[in-house]
Amino acid sequence: MKSWIGRRVIKTGLAVFITALICHLIHLPPTFAVITAIVTTEPTAADSLKKGLIRLPAAALGATFAIAVDFILGQNALTYALVAMLTIVVCSKLKLDTGTLVATLTAVAMIPGTTEHALFDFSIRISGTSIGIVVSTLVNFIILPPKFGPILVNKVDVLYKQTASKLSSILESYFLDDTVDRTHHYRQLHEELTKAYQLTQFQHDEWQYRRSSEFERRSFGYLQKKLDYLHLILFHLGKICHLRLNQTVSDENKKLLQDTIHSFCNIYEDHYHQITTNHFIHIEQVKQLYVQQQSQSYFLAQICHELISLHEVTTELAQITTDERRFSMQETSYPTYIFKKQAIYD
Repeated sequence: MKSWIGRRVIKTGLAVFITALICHLIHLPPTFAVITAIVTTEPTAADSLKKGLIRLPAAALGATFAIAVDFILGQNALTYALVAMLTIVVCSKLKLDTGTLVATLTAVAMIPGTTEHALFDFSIRISGTSIGIVVSTLVNFIILPPKFGPILVNKVDVLYKQTASKLSSILESYFLDDTVDRTHHYRQLHEELTKAYQLTQFQHDEWQYRRSSEFERRSFGYLQKKLDYLHLILFHLGKICHLRLNQTVSDENKKLLQDTIHSFCNIYEDHYHQITTNHFIHIEQVKQLYVQQQSQSYFLAQICHELISLHEVTTELAQITTDERRFSMQETSYPTYIFKKQAIYD
């Protein structure tokens, strides 16, 4: 069920239920309140609180425009267009951008139900919208607070595995077809990395309103370091994508490059990023090839240079992972979802 119904879905349903119930109890039309409750449920409580303070005045502006334009022009197509345009423009000028959607929906939705009693209509619509905003904010803050730790751990693991797969595909593409566009591999990974960084920002925002332990913050710092190292890995991967194969690569050198890339892939796919003795042997061979090819083959010299640089980044990644795991084994309060159970290589 978790794959179908997550925390945000549950909170949205609960916010809609409570909002509709309150509206029925005090005899208010639930439509505006329910729409507002749906579109104002945010990923974090911090976002709900910040944006809720903006959405209330924005909704009031939208309702004002709806009443005023309907009073002047009546209910027609031009009224809907003008109300929507005025609401968007004014919200933008007043820097109420996060409230623009709620304000516009509120404004155009209240046009069909307006009567001659403009002040009464205004108060009814604003009351319903305000209830939706307040309820969704409180539900998001109190009920099922988001847990970004396990989500981020899984996201980081998936990103490293995807990086391994893309790295292997990029190298093979040079030997199969040198004319293909390899940059899309880099762009896809960079987009996913940006989403992962957004999760860390969500957690930092959440900590402004919730308590957190020293170990929880440390574990997130470790995950952020892993993302920083992944960013460096992608930098070198991007440079490999832009190389040009300018001569035939011998079978021996081709096998060395394939074995080295395969070794990198194993490290990135491993949750602990452990480096084997064979990997160091491959890197030494790559260094020797780099010295030999500096004045002969631009492609081999450049790809060897990038693999050597990649090795330095990977070594640091493996070291911080080992250090953090040792620390986690010494502290019983350290979050258990950071490291999976797995034997360390000798």
